[in-house]
Formats: sequence, C-alpha cells, structure tokens
Amino acid sequence: MAEVLKEWLSQRLQRPIKWEAEEFGDKMKNGHIIACVLESYHVISEEKLYYIRPTDNKDEIKYNWKLLREWLHDIELNLTDTDITSIVEGKGSTILRLFYQLFLHLDKKDRTDFIKKERKMVSTLIEKIDHRFQVDRVIEEKEPVVDDLSRPLINEKLFIEWQRKKEMQVKDTYDFIKHKYTKMIQNLKDKELVKKESPERPKKASSRDKRDMENFCLRHPCKFQNFTYEQLLELDNRFIERKKSLVDTAWAHDYMDNLYTRMNKKTDSEEFQKQLRNVISGSLWDMSVVEEESKLDTHFAKKVMKLSQFEKQMGTQIMETRQQARNLARNRIIGDSEFVEQRTVQFNLFLDNVKEEINMGLVEIDFEKQRQNMLHKKLYAEKMKRKRQHYYEICYDTVLSIIDYATKFAYFKRLLDNDIPDHFIHEWKTLYYKQQPIFDIIDPMEDILKQASLEEETLPEEEEIIRLELDRQEALNKSEFMDYHNYFYPWTLETLIPNYDAESEERKYEYLGTRVLGHLVYTLLEIKYPYPPQRPPADLPNFSSKAFLCGLPDRSITLAMQILLNAKKIHVVRLETAINFCLRRFKTEMIGCTDIDLSFDKFLVIAQEEESKELIKLLKAEDDIITKNSEANMSAISGPMPANAKQTQTPKTIPEEEIKLSTAADLGQYTYNALCSGDSLTDYLLAAMIVEYIKDQDDIDGFVIINYPNTYREGQILEETFSGRAPPDESELDDRDEIYLEESIIKHRKVEKDPYKEIRISKLVKDPHKKRIEKPFESYFTCYLKLKETEDILQEFVIWELAEDNSEFIDRFYAALGINYSMYYEVIEKEQLALICKYIIGDLSIPLKSSENLFGENVLSLLDFPSSEDKRTKSKIVKSEIINGKSKEKIRRSSKISKLSITSELEVVKSPDSKMDIADVRNLSITSIHEQSEASSSKTSVTVEEVKILAGEEDWDYGEIPIAEGIGIALATCWEETEKTYIHDMQKLFMAIRLQINCIVPYTRFIKDKMEQVITLPSEKQDLVTTFQKEYNDFENDWRDVNLTKNEWHCRVKELQIKLNQICDQRKIFAERQRQTLICENWTLEELTTMVNSYISCMQTEINRSTLTFQAFHDFYYAMLKRSPPSDRLTSKELPKILRETDETSGSKKGGEDKAFRQLKNAFQDLQLKNIEIDYSNNPFNVFIENNVKLALKVIKETNDSYRSLISREYSEIAKIVPVTKKKEENSSIETINEDEIFKLNALKCIDEWTVAINGEMFRANLRIVALQYKCFRDMKLFNDNIYKAFNDIQTDINNYYLNEIKSVDRLCKYLQMAVEGGKRVPDSLILENDTFIIDPNLLQFYPEVVVGDVEKPRRDVQADSQFKIGQLSRLRSQFKIVAPKGIALQQAFIYVLQDFIVFGKENCEGPMFPEIWRHIDPEQVPKLVFILFGDTAYIDWRDFLIYCLNVGFPNIEELLHIRKNFRCKDLESRELISRIDFLKTKLWFESDVDPDDSRRILRNNLIKHFMFELYETEEDIMNYSAFLLAISKHVNPIDGFAMALSVAGGKQICFSLDECEEVICKLIKDKKYRDECLACALKCTTQFLDTIITNVINTCEGTTLIELEYTEPPPTDDKKGKKGKGTGAKAKKIESSQSARIPKAQRSLTSHSKMAQSATDVKTTFICRPCEEEAEVVEEKPPEKEEVVEEEKIEIQPDPNLDYAVRQDVIWNVLKICLPWHFNLVPQEKVTPYIEQVTEVMSRLEVDTDDKSIYIAKFVSDPNICTEEFNRGRLFNAGFKEAMKLDKWQCIVFHDVDLLPLTDRIFYTCPIWPRNLCGKIVEEKRNRFRTFYGGVSVINVEHFYKVNGYSNYYWGWGGEDDDIFKRLQDVGIPVTKYDEKVALYTTLRHVKQQPNRYRYKLLKTATDRYTADGLSTLKYKVTSITMKHLYTHITVNINPDKENIQDVIRRII
Repeated sequence: MAEVLKEWLSQRLQRPIKWEAEEFGDKMKNGHIIACVLESYHVISEEKLYYIRPTDNKDEIKYNWKLLREWLHDIELNLTDTDITSIVEGKGSTILRLFYQLFLHLDKKDRTDFIKKERKMVSTLIEKIDHRFQVDRVIEEKEPVVDDLSRPLINEKLFIEWQRKKEMQVKDTYDFIKHKYTKMIQNLKDKELVKKESPERPKKASSRDKRDMENFCLRHPCKFQNFTYEQLLELDNRFIERKKSLVDTAWAHDYMDNLYTRMNKKTDSEEFQKQLRNVISGSLWDMSVVEEESKLDTHFAKKVMKLSQFEKQMGTQIMETRQQARNLARNRIIGDSEFVEQRTVQFNLFLDNVKEEINMGLVEIDFEKQRQNMLHKKLYAEKMKRKRQHYYEICYDTVLSIIDYATKFAYFKRLLDNDIPDHFIHEWKTLYYKQQPIFDIIDPMEDILKQASLEEETLPEEEEIIRLELDRQEALNKSEFMDYHNYFYPWTLETLIPNYDAESEERKYEYLGTRVLGHLVYTLLEIKYPYPPQRPPADLPNFSSKAFLCGLPDRSITLAMQILLNAKKIHVVRLETAINFCLRRFKTEMIGCTDIDLSFDKFLVIAQEEESKELIKLLKAEDDIITKNSEANMSAISGPMPANAKQTQTPKTIPEEEIKLSTAADLGQYTYNALCSGDSLTDYLLAAMIVEYIKDQDDIDGFVIINYPNTYREGQILEETFSGRAPPDESELDDRDEIYLEESIIKHRKVEKDPYKEIRISKLVKDPHKKRIEKPFESYFTCYLKLKETEDILQEFVIWELAEDNSEFIDRFYAALGINYSMYYEVIEKEQLALICKYIIGDLSIPLKSSENLFGENVLSLLDFPSSEDKRTKSKIVKSEIINGKSKEKIRRSSKISKLSITSELEVVKSPDSKMDIADVRNLSITSIHEQSEASSSKTSVTVEEVKILAGEEDWDYGEIPIAEGIGIALATCWEETEKTYIHDMQKLFMAIRLQINCIVPYTRFIKDKMEQVITLPSEKQDLVTTFQKEYNDFENDWRDVNLTKNEWHCRVKELQIKLNQICDQRKIFAERQRQTLICENWTLEELTTMVNSYISCMQTEINRSTLTFQAFHDFYYAMLKRSPPSDRLTSKELPKILRETDETSGSKKGGEDKAFRQLKNAFQDLQLKNIEIDYSNNPFNVFIENNVKLALKVIKETNDSYRSLISREYSEIAKIVPVTKKKEENSSIETINEDEIFKLNALKCIDEWTVAINGEMFRANLRIVALQYKCFRDMKLFNDNIYKAFNDIQTDINNYYLNEIKSVDRLCKYLQMAVEGGKRVPDSLILENDTFIIDPNLLQFYPEVVVGDVEKPRRDVQADSQFKIGQLSRLRSQFKIVAPKGIALQQAFIYVLQDFIVFGKENCEGPMFPEIWRHIDPEQVPKLVFILFGDTAYIDWRDFLIYCLNVGFPNIEELLHIRKNFRCKDLESRELISRIDFLKTKLWFESDVDPDDSRRILRNNLIKHFMFELYETEEDIMNYSAFLLAISKHVNPIDGFAMALSVAGGKQICFSLDECEEVICKLIKDKKYRDECLACALKCTTQFLDTIITNVINTCEGTTLIELEYTEPPPTDDKKGKKGKGTGAKAKKIESSQSARIPKAQRSLTSHSKMAQSATDVKTTFICRPCEEEAEVVEEKPPEKEEVVEEEKIEIQPDPNLDYAVRQDVIWNVLKICLPWHFNLVPQEKVTPYIEQVTEVMSRLEVDTDDKSIYIAKFVSDPNICTEEFNRGRLFNAGFKEAMKLDKWQCIVFHDVDLLPLTDRIFYTCPIWPRNLCGKIVEEKRNRFRTFYGGVSVINVEHFYKVNGYSNYYWGWGGEDDDIFKRLQDVGIPVTKYDEKVALYTTLRHVKQQPNRYRYKLLKTATDRYTADGLSTLKYKVTSITMKHLYTHITVNINPDKENIQDVIRRII
C-alpha cells in the first residue's frame, strides 16, 4: 500500500516523495501535502491553498486542519475530533489511513482496483527465496584521493557495479529455474508402477445368458466418447426414466455384472498401455532434455556474449553521454553563475535604489516628524504660555483685589479707630465676588449723579470712567436687591426683626401666596411667550402590548404566532404587509383617475441596492398571497358575473379635479414613486406606513412588529414616530459599559431651541409648575425580542453579557431600558413560540399564568406547528444583567400583589407530616392577601380624605380655566412692567441709602481733620517763653544767688505760668465752640432725613407693588371666571415724608421751614449738644417711621379685606352652579362629568388659589415693610454711632490736648524754677511747641562736672590657643566647598587638603587658617587625627569636621526634638526649609548656659549660628534644617546616634533598647498576630457565607434581589434601657424581614425570638466569624459567680504614647543614605555595597511584625547583622585551629592578632612547654599589660588547647576571650609564661576599635563553670572559601551560620 501511495503522490505532486517512517508523521501533520493534492484535483483553489502554510506551530496546525476538515467534508470524507488530534500529534498510521481514503475518493476506484494494482506492482519485483526486501549494510568509507586521470573511472564505478549486479541477478534466475526443472524430472523417474488389485470376479453366467448379453451388446453397443457436463446430466436423466420402464429381473442384473466385468478388463489393459507409454516417453524426454540443454547452453552463451558486447557498447556510449552531460552541466553552471551574478548586480542595484528611496522617504518622514514635533511644541508652548498668562491674570487680579481689600480695611481701621461696621465689609466682599474694583473710581460718589444730569459733552476717557463706576454700582445694586429679595445678609430676618418666628402660620401663607403668584406669572408668560411646539405622538390607542420581534426566520411562524395572539387581540405586523397596505390604498383611491400598476417585477429590475431588492421580493410574495385571498373572497361573495352584464367606464373622479388622498394613500404614493425610480424607502416613510397600517386595524389591544427595526437608527425613528420623542443619538450615549449606558440614558435631556427661554423668567417669583421635560427617555414599546440562531444551544451561556463583539447597539440600548428579552434558539418549536408570545403579551405577574389562560383552551395543543420529541432544550433565554432590576420593577408594576404572592408561596411550606393540602393552603393564603390588600386600600383612602392640601402646596393641582390670549398677553405685559419698575426703584433707593452710609467715613475724617487744625492752631506761648528766657539769661550772674533775686524770679515764673494757662484755656474754649458749630450745621440731621425718606420710598414701592399684585390677582382670576377683564382699578396711597420746607401757599412763593422738620432738628441737635448717645429709645425719627409703617400696614389690610369680600361673592355665585349629569350607556351605572362640572371644580380651585394668594401677598408686604423699618433703625444707629463717636473723639482730643498743654506748662515752670534755684542759665534750646515741652537731649542739665582721672583699660580678648575663630572656619568652609561642593570627600583627599592648610595656611594674607596650637601639629599625624575623628572609612563629610572644630558639643535627644519642633512651627508648608532670621531666633542647645552679661560669648554664639546656617544653606538665606539636625545627631554609641537620627526624622523619641521595650513590642506583635488570625477567620467565614448564598440562589430560586443595607450605629451606652431595647428590637425586626423570603413562618419566629433574646442579653458582643461566635457562646454560659472569683486586676503593659516603637522602612533607608552615604550608596571604587543586602534581609524578616511593614527599632538594632558586632575572636581562633589541624599534625599553635607587628628580632616563635604570651608591651600604649594578660600574640601546645576546650564562643565584640582562656588554663593547672616587656615590643596598626562587649564581666564570672560545654566541642561555623597563598593560607568562615540572636543567647547563658 505504501508503494502505491508513493507512486500516486509522486504523480500528483510531480516530485519524489520520501517515505521514512520516523519523519512521515511529522512532515505530513501540518496538512500542506494534502492541501496540495486537493489543489491538483481542483477541489480547492490556489487562494485556499495559500491559507495552508507548512508550519510546526501547534495552533497553526489546528487551524490548517480546521479548514481541511471542511474541504474534505465537501468530497464526503469526514474526520472526527480524535482523528484530528492524532494527526496533530504526528501519528503516521492515522495519516496513512487518511491518504488511502483520499486515494480511493479522488481516483474514483474501489478497494479491488487498489489490491490489483498493488499485486501487479509486487509481481514485477524480482522473486527472492527468503524474503521480499534485501537489506544491505552500507559501510561508509573515506573517499580515496585520486588524480584527475583516474577520476572518470571512479565516476563510472557505480555504472560498472550496476552491470555486474544485473549479470549476477540473471545468472541466479537461470540457476533457480534449471534446478527446479531437474528436480521435477527426478521425481518422475523415481515413481514406481503400482498395479492395482483386480476386483472380485462375478459369478459365471450361463451360455444362454452370455448369448443374450452379447446380442444385447451388439444391439446396444457402449460408446466411449467425451461428454460435456450438461450431456452427462441429460444422459443420467434418460437413464433414470428408462430404468423406471425396465423390470427388475435377474437377467438384467446379470447383464449389468457382465458389463462391469468387461469394462474392468478393458481398463486394466489401458492402464498397462499408459504406463508403457510413460516409460517410453520418459526415455525419449531425457534424450530430448539433454539435447535441449546443450542447445540452450549454446544459445545462452551466445546471448550472454552478445549482451556483454552490447553492454560494453552501451557503457562506452553512456560514458561519452555522461561526459557530454558533465560538459553541458559545467557550461550551464558557468552560464547560471554569470546569469546569477548579473541578476545579483541588477538586484543589488535595484535594492540600492529602493533603499535610497526608502532612506529619502525616511528622511522626509523624519523631517516632517521633526517639523510636526516642533510645531506641536510651539503650539503647546504657546498654549501653556497663554494658559499661564490666563492663570497669572486671574491670580494677579485676585491678589490685587485682596490687596485693595486689605488696604481699604486698614485705611478704614485707621480712620475709624475701631472695628469696621459690617456694612462696609459686606459691600467690599460683594465687590470682590462680583469682580469689581473695591476702591471708588469717582470720588466723591455724588459726582455720578451730577455728571449724569449734566448735558455737556464729556471726553471719552471720562465717559469710560463713568461707565466703569456705573457698572460697579450696578453690580452692587443687583447684589443688594437679591439679598433683600432672598432675605440674605444683612436682611436676615432672624437677626433683623426681634422675636421673629420662621415657622409661624403667616410665613406659611406667605410661601403659598408666593407660589400662587408664581403660577399666575408663569402662566401669563407662557401665554405671551409660548413654548416651541413638540412633535405629537402617533394617533393610536394606549395599547397594552407594543413589541418588536427581530430575527424571525420564516413567514409561516408568523401565522402560528397570530393564532396564539388572537386571544389577547394582539396583531402581528410585518413590514411588507404595511407597505402593501399603503400601496393598495393608493391604488384603490386612484381608481377612475389613473391606473396604478403595481408591477413588482418591474420594481425589482429598477432597484439598485440589494436591500431594496430583498424588500421588493417580500412585497411581491405578500401581494401574491393577498391577491389570491381577495380573489377567492370576491368569487365566494359575488359569484360568477353574468355574460351580458353591463360595466360602466365612467371615471369616479373627474381628472381635472384635485384628488384628496388619505394619509395611507399619500404614503403609498410616495412609496410608489420611490419604487418606480429605483430609490430605497426611507426609515421615516416605513415608520409612517406602519403607523397607518396599525390605525386601520380594528379591535386590537396591541401589536408586534416582525423583523423591524434592525438598526438603532431605524429604532430611533420608529420611537420618534410613535411617541413623538426621539431617543438620544448614538454619539450622545456612553457605551463603555452597561452601567454607563444606563446612566447616560437617564441623564440625557433633549435640547430644544426655545427663543423665549431667557425672557420667560421672572426675577421675583419661581415657577411652581413641574418641569415640562423632567423624566428621562422611556421607550414607547413594552418588549424588544431578538432571536439568535445557534447550532448547539447547550454550548451557549444563559446570561448574555452584551458587548460590542456579540451584539448590536440597539440590543444594548433596549437592554439598558429593561425591555430586552432576546434569546438563542436551535429549532423554533411550539413551546418556544408560546414563550415568545408570552413575552410579547407582557403578562409578567406572579404566579405566572398558564398557556390556557393566555392563549385560550386547546389553542396551543391544536396549533398546526412542528414539535420535536428531543428532550434537549431547544432554546435559551438570554437576558442582559442590566435588566434584572428593571424587569423586576416591571413585574411589580404589572402585578399588584406579586410581592405578596411570593411571600405567601414561601410561607405555606409544610413539613412532610402535614395533612393539609398545599393547594388549599395556597388558596387560603392568596385569599387572605386579597383581604389584606383591600383593607390597606380602604385605610389609605381614609387617610387621603383626612389630609387637605392647601392651594400652592407641592401637590396642589392648579385650576385650569382657559383665558383669552389677548387678555393673557396684556396681563403678562402689565406684570413685566410692574416687576421692572419695582426692581429699578428698589435698586435706586438702595443705592441712595448706600451712598449716604458711605459718607460717614469721609465726613468723620473731615470733621476730625478740621478740628485737629483748630486744636493745633499756633499760639503766643513760645514768644512768652523766649522773652522770659532772654530776660533771665541777660540778668547778671552775681545776683543769681541772692535770695531776694530768686524770689523775684520765682514770682515772674508764676506770672508766666498764669499767662500760659490762660492761653490754654482760651484755646480749649475756642475748640469747643468750633465743635458745637459743626454740630449746629445739622449735616447729620439732613443725611438722616434723606435716609428716612429713602426708606419711606422703599415702603411706598412695596405698597405700590402690593397694590399692583392685588390688581393682577383680580384681573387674572376674574378673567378666568367671567371670561372678560374687570373694569375697576385700584389706586395706591402715598406715605408722608419729612419735608425741610413747607409747600407753597397762596400768599407766598416759598413756604418756610416745616414744623415737623423743625421739631426733629431741635430734638436731634439737643441730643448731640448734650453728648447723649442716640439709640432706638430716644431717636426722634422713630415716631415718624412707626406712623408710616402703621399707615402702610393699614392700607394693605384694607385692600386685602376688600378683595376677600369680592372673593366671597364670587364663591357664592360659583356654588350655585348645578351641573347636569348623564350616563355613558344605558346598562352602565358610571356617570360622566360634563363641562359645567369641570368648570365648577376648576373655579373652586381658582377661588382657593385667589384667597391664598391675597393673604400671602398681604403677609409678604407686611413682612417687607417691617423689615425695612428695622433696617432703617439699624442704619440710623450705625450712622448715629459713628457720628457720636467722631464728636466724642474730638472732645476727647480737645481735653487731652488741653491737659498736655497744662502739663507742659507745669514742666516748663518747674524747669525754670530749678534753674532759678540753682542759679544756672536757661539754655536757648527750650521749646514749648503745641502741647509739648522739649529740652535738648545732648546737653547736661543741672549735673556736676565729672573729674577726669584714670580710666580703666578694657580687657584684652584672650582666646584659647586651640579654639578656632569663626572667620577661620568660614575660610576653611569656602576652601572645602571648592574641593567637595556636596560635602562628601575622599578621606585621603581630605587628609592632603588638611595637611596643605596646616602647612601653607599661615602664609595667607588674611592670616592663619588654624589656631596657634594647630600650626604646631606634625603633618604626619594628620592621618591619625582623621582616623580618630572618622574611623576607617573611604569617605568623610568635611562639614562634620567643621562642627567638631566649633567645640560646642552635641545635643541630647530631648534638645534635638525641641529644636525640631521650633523649626517645624516656623515651617508651615513643611518644606524642611527655614530662613536665616527664623534660624537665628531659635535657641540652640549650646545657648542654654550662657551668661547674659557675657557679651563675647553671646557674640560668638551668634556667629556660630550664622556659620551653621551657611553650612547647610541651600539658597540665599534658606537652610535645610533636616540635614542640619541629622548632622548633629551624634553620640559616642553609634546605636544611640542612629536612634537620635530616626527620632529627628520621625519627630518622636524612639525606643531602641530591647531591655526597656521588649515587653511592649512583644505585646504589640502578639496583638498583630491576633488581628491577622481574626482577619483570616473573617475572610474564611465570609467566603463560606457567600458560597452558601450563591449556592442557594442558583439551586432554589429563579430570581434574586440583592439589597445593600446601611450600617446603623448601636445606641449609646449611656441611654436608657428602654430606648436601647427599642433600638435592638428594631434591628432584630430588620433582620427578620430580610430573611422572610427564605425561612418558613415558624422558623422565622424562632429566629427573631432568639435574636431578640440575644440582643437583650448581650448587646456589646461583636462576632467576627462562626468559630469566634461559638467560643463566645460557650463563655457566655458561665455562671456569674465564677466570673467574680476569676476576676483579678492585672496591670497590662501599654505602649507609651510619647515613644515610637516602629519606624517605616523608607524613613530608615533615608536616614541611612543621608547619614552614611558612603556605605549605602554605590561608590566609584566599589560597585557592590554589602550593607544594602544585609539591611534588606533584616527588614524582610522584621516587617512581618507590623501591619504597615514598619520595623521595630529595638529588634532592628539588636539584630546580629546590623549593630551587634559580629567579630568574635574566640570563635575565629577555634575555627582556625580546627582548619589548621586538618592540614597537618601541628604540635603548637600561635594565636596572633593581625594588627600587631614585632619590633625586635629577639622574640622567638617556638613551641614552649607551657603556654606563653609573646606580647610583652605595645609601644602605642602608655600603661603596662596585666600579668594575667594572654591576648595579642600567644602560643600554646595542642594538647593543652584541647584540654581547656579552646576559646569560649560567647564573647562577641571587643574583650574578654583572652581573660577567659587564662582562667581556663589556671583551672586545669597549666601555668602561663610571658616575655619581658623590654624584649617583646610590638607596635599596632591603625584600625577601628570595636565596641566593647558589655556582657564580658558577667561571662567571666562563669568561665570556669562552663568551659567544658563552651569551646571547640560546641563550635559551629561554615567554611566559605580557602585560598592557598605563597606565604599563608586565607580561610573565610561564617561563625554564625544558624543566624542565632546573639543577645538572646548571651542573656540565656547569664
């Protein structure tokens, strides 16, 4: 079979095929060969072959076989999934079987032909003796090296071998045939003749018998001839027939026996003759064989010779042919190579051109890209520039406004010398918020009114200034009016009117009246400015069912669906039916005028689009059905037409007349024209035709549209046509997710173009009507169904998660609306159709109705519709998750008792032993539910009747009586004018009042400045003093000491004092008179009069508005009730005002001063002159204002009373109307309401509204007038208070100035008296200016002269020789900054720089850079100094060196935190920056003990602070104080210093000692573990709870509602028990209600009872999960007596709130990187820092102790990898000893410190008898070594070392291990010897001293007790590496491989 397939494939593919078994499956599994075979038979095309790629990728191979499976299926060759899997896995048997099947199918042969062909091919093969195939093992031999002459023979070697093999095969064949022939001849010779025994002789017959037999034989001789099989059968039949006729006689038997005997004799003779012939023929054959063999040999030899000659000739020709072929091949190769080279050159040239073009394109692209980037950058830069400019302008304007506000505030504060009134602050805030300038643009403000009244022309600049000021004032006017209108500050009624009650009945009616006024205003405005008309909905009844059904596959299903829906009167609408309806209507109405030919074939030819053609085909099919039905109906009705019937040809309509078509016919005309022109039908036209078709249907309650709409655009147009409101456009909706889509639908509002939107608004009242478009879009239709076909319904998901890849936008849109009920289907059967009809009907009430109730009895069962007995589900309803909630809402809307029915069904669950029938229980529960619903409805109706809704409330329905449009427009215009006038007048009056109040400050400043000038007028006092001084100084000095003279001068001084006092008195009297003159000018009175008149004008405006409002109410409701406007009009009364002058009389042109004004002036002036503060009790204007208020209230009350009487009359007339009622039908008892009844109801509503409106307006006007009254009182008090304060201040200034003048005069006279008594001259510089007496301070007055003597010399500043000056440190700082600007320098570089400064710094012209003692330091000692300061490190911070040089020490942790706190208080923005001034003001740690009198110390401290500031200065006068604090966080112990740095970083002291805070940390860690366990338990219980819920939901219910319950806090513990119990009861009730849907009634009662009991007994218990709850319940059962016994007071350790125990990891890293940058940052010399890995490893272990992965510092610093020194000299020596003993058997061991070097050659490193200490003395140490010292360098015998168990392993850190081994040696009795100190001298290398072991003394106490269990026997270490050097062996070991906590181990030992 394989050979046949091989030949077949080679023939089809035209290339040889290799059949290696190992590679066959792998090569054939990709399917490419099979695809090529299919392409050769033209089963697939070349394009399909391109899809099958030879590949090894498993996924691509599967895809190839997926395509091949379909193609093989086309030729009836099917593959199973198992076959595909085997082929992909490369199984050759499956692929071979596939090729065999493919061969049979494609060659159209059967298996017999294949077998024949296979046998034929096998027969052509050479027959072998043993087996068919010959397997020869080929031995690979290396090709010998031959020359060129022998190469042709070598090349022909294969041909020669082939000839030889062929000859051998022919010879073998001949030998085989010859051998076979000889063997056959030998078998014939060896046969012997076998003579058969003769048969038994028969008995001898008689002669007569013999004679008769012979006669018979002669008559009937036996003929021997060759018969055929048919002849023998015929003879046999004849013999049988003849035998029947013979008589069975003895003669016959004898005859037969005789015949047999004769036949036997004849046979024997023939056999003998045959044998004889065989012998003769055999001998003849042998002779012929010999002869033939000789001939054959001769002939074969000739043939072989001839063949060999032929083969030789053929070989020669073949050799020549092959040589020619080689030459041809060589020439062809040369030609091909040249051709290839030429093609290569051309191709390379082409590639170069292409590359050049590509490069040019890339260059252009790069250039364009750069250009675009540059443009984008410019655009972005310009955008950012403008944005920044815009922000800058905003900020600039804001800052300017704030500056203006602050400036004006400070200015007023300075002017008023007191708190600024709220009036001014509120005005400034308003200007700020309105973006208006705070300062007045025109000063004074009255100039606006003057310039506005002038008719002269002004400059443009002045006009602009005036306009700006007018805009400013207009903004204030609007703001103040809005504050007044809305009762905002300063019109807040609670603070303005005393005893104001906001909840009073008057306020309620005021609110209702305002709403009724809003109803009036907006009703009239809607009449004048109507809303834009909306598109009306379709004129269709309110159908109960309106559905879409898309994806219905067959029209026949429609007929069955119509049968099912007939019971609910739902009509099935097909699109083609609606179109045919309109076309036929058009054709019908055009009969008699024009013949309309509805030729759908013609339409089909004209149509251009495929969709239109499909629609026309459907129309044609529909039309054929309608035509057949109509013809059948007509023939059945009318019968056959008579032959002689006369038919008229008169048209129905005259052609000249215009035919009026119906709407359906008109649409049909449009459709007909579109079809005739080949255009497609628009969606609007299709929607309109569907509407008209539905209108034409009679007696239907719903409809369903089949297979339309198919897109969202079609659905949008259909919704708009039916409902008049279009859904949102697809671009306006957010389709990212179903939630976003639903929200965008809800939020969407249709934007209508309303030209009157801005002017249909009132500024005084709000619209009480509900918004016209408030609800979101709701679909007109009730159901959207889409059927989706699938091959296997079981593979589809039940929940269809709608997405863009598996649904259309219309599906997701209706899913978001909650009406999408789409489903999968495999076969639409009867049950599936019934389910579809159920969704169309929309009856979703629970319990669901059966099919009999929905479709009628036996309708579904009798329906002629195919059904299947397949038990598999044929459909799956697919709903989006979005519609769950909405569909449930729809269910609740459609069924009134759905929720109750669900509850009832769940409540009647009975146990198995219940005897009651479930159906009875269900009926009983449903009956009780109906009773409960009726009872609840009756209760609800009672409560509704009891509650009365007042007119104007939220739920009030306003009376709707039409009003004439003209009257409405007139009333609306009247109200607009009223509102405009009212607002304008109030704004102007408020502006006038505001300007008057703003005049207070300028006026007070004016009078104060004027009085200051009056008070400080120049006087004659200085002249009198100068005259007296001159007279006294001119008097002779000799007479000055005479007593009489002194007395005389004393008298003159007294006279001078009297004169000066008289001048002061006169000045005071003059100032007081000027003050009274200002008061008598009556400026305040006139301004207050104007203010009062302004407020009275405001009241008058309110009265006018109230009057016009009353009139508007009257006109509006009168026009409604009487259908005509009223004729009577109201007039407003004027309120009296304060007049300065009387009106003109008949006798004079101008009257005098008004009496009332004169009385007010006298009373007000009297109060001011008497300096009495004016308030509400004594204000003379109050009486006048109150009288006006009373008059205004009276006018409003009278107007209200008059309208109340009018309303009562109208009410009585309306009440008399008796409407006539009539019944709808004779058999119906329902009465209908006629127009009179409707008018009466609306009229009564209007009467109620009118009453509430006038009462509300009265209360509103009263409240406004009272508010104006009290606001006037407040403003007058503000005015009076400021004026009163100003005049009081003036009087105070007068008195103070007078007292100061008197005091200065007294001081002057006292001074003169002292001069007289002392006999001294009076200096010329005496000045008595204003109220001040001035003496020259530079002159000594009346003091004795100081005697000049020895002056104490100041002490010379003696500075210590070792102390740096701050200047020197500053110079060092500047130099160090040049070397290392960032502060970090290499240690060696720092040493070199420091040496240079010490050596060469004294040559500096600015003086030495170091103190005197530093200049004597040897430069060679500088490295040692640096090492002492900084230790052995590669980098140092030179700023630390400078801080060391300040010699101020370092602060402790408390001082550091105090300094940090002070810095943080001044750094409000937490930038870690501080200014120089704040830093200098902060007290540092070295300033605490400074003597205040020590000025030098204070000066140095100030310089030190300046120096420290500049060390860490980041920019000019700005310092990073965090870096400074971390730099001074230093301590002798590095752990303490590290803790200080962390405390500075965190702001709180760190507890870092494990001894102090170990218990607290352990408690915190334990609490954290407990919380983690609780959290894990809670998560586990929550998971179990959710799994239980999900399992119950899936297994037991069809729908689930998840309600999120808000958590309510439990009642406080201090409440009463009754309240607390009530709260818990409510909570338990809540739980019961949430579980009632699942638990039976009895179980629920038990559950609620148990929960009530639990809440009553233990309210505070909080359970995290079920295990915790069970444990708590067990504890709860304990008796209270045991609790009292067990209860003990236990002091629990609590964390100190002032300490931090844990620090965040980032803080630790920051501190380490800042304080130790050379260890925790990569340095140039070392690319790996081991410290980072160590700290990271420790933190990863310690971060699990806290919730936020913080680190407990006490555990961190105690970790052996961090701060505890890992150096353990004893363990290192023990490990070294053990490793050395592994290398060789040493006798002695020398333990040598690596830092010690011998200084003499007299120290012998030998092996002594006893242990010896070789280190006698270290030259760097001043003290001598102890006698017991065994450290440094020591030698010991190996036996002794084993005897004492080596060194101790517990001495971590410096010290203790050498003393320990000394004690061990002493304890075992081994003496220790020492070298002499003078001989054994050693020196030590420079190194960092390790931290001392603080436990070494405690460990030494137990050294002799534990040495047997501490040493070599317990040593644990791990060898890391061993390196063999030339002079030593370097071994690296880890002496703590188990990572033991060293501190814990040592504590445990101690």
